[in-house]
Amino acid sequence: MDELTVRWKIEDAKKNGQWDAVNPLAIITDEQIEQLLTLLEGYEPAYTNLQAMPLSVKKTYTRAYFDAKTEAGREKRIAWMVDRLNKNLKPM
Repeated sequence: MDELTVRWKIEDAKKNGQWDAVNPLAIITDEQIEQLLTLLEGYEPAYTNLQAMPLSVKKTYTRAYFDAKTEAGREKRIAWMVDRLNKNLKPM
């Protein structure tokens, strides 16, 4: 991508609001991450694998859990997370 195209894309993003848009991963709190880790404490190696992952991955998993609208949905998300984390996989 040439410099002119990059500048145009930046200006366009500033005009349409994307430039100042909040990154949804930025609003996940440390407390929420700790809550998820607490829920996963009994699941090894999922718990240990999540602890070793970068903050961005922890936030993605945490968002996935807290975005579930029902208790049944949260239970499904935990099962999905444990399955992926046992294999030391990122959310996707």
